[in-house]
Amino acid sequence: MIFADGRFSRRGLIPYAGGLLLVFSLWALLWAAPSLAGDIYEGKVERVVDGDTVQFLTDDYERVRVRLYGIDAPEKDQEGGARSLEALKGLIDGRRVTVDVLDVDRYSRLVGVIYLDGDSVNQEMVAQGQAWVYDSYCKSAAVCQKLRAAQNIAKGASLGVWANPSATPPWEHRRNKRSKKSN
Repeated sequence: MIFADGRFSRRGLIPYAGGLLLVFSLWALLWAAPSLAGDIYEGKVERVVDGDTVQFLTDDYERVRVRLYGIDAPEKDQEGGARSLEALKGLIDGRRVTVDVLDVDRYSRLVGVIYLDGDSVNQEMVAQGQAWVYDSYCKSAAVCQKLRAAQNIAKGASLGVWANPSATPPWEHRRNKRSKKSN
C-alpha cells in the first residue's frame, strides 16, 4: 500500500495481491471450464450397461458413460431389468449414434438424448414400455412432453413394464433397497 506521503507498506499489498490472484483464478477457472450441456457428440455405442446407461466412444476417441435423459429403466435385479437391457442393446449396441448432452450427473456421466438415425432412443425405450419417464429429473419441456406422450400410449397398450399393473418404478425399487439395508 502506498500512503499519501509516499511511504510504502508491503503488509497492505500482499492481501490485495492475494485477493486479485483469487479473483483472477476463479474467473479463469469458470471461463476455461468446459460446459458439456448443449454439446453434441457422435460416435459408437461400445456397451449397453443397463436399460438407461451406455458406454460411448466419441469420434474423438473419448470413452464416456451416457445416461439417457428423462427416463428410468428397471434395475438389473428388478423385474423387467433384463428385458430393458436387451431392448436397449437391440436398438443401439455397436451402432453409430448422436448424443445431445443436456446435463452431467453426480456420477460424472453425460446425461442426454441419444439419437439413432434422427430418432430419439430415449423416447423409443419409453414407447416400448421398457422405461418410465423420470419426472424428478425430466425438466426439458420439449423432450419431456414427447416422453410422457409415449408413456401414455405404452401404458394404454400394456407394453413392457405396463403389462404388470403392480410394477415398481426403479426409483422406488432403489429406495426400498436402501431402506432394507439400513434396517
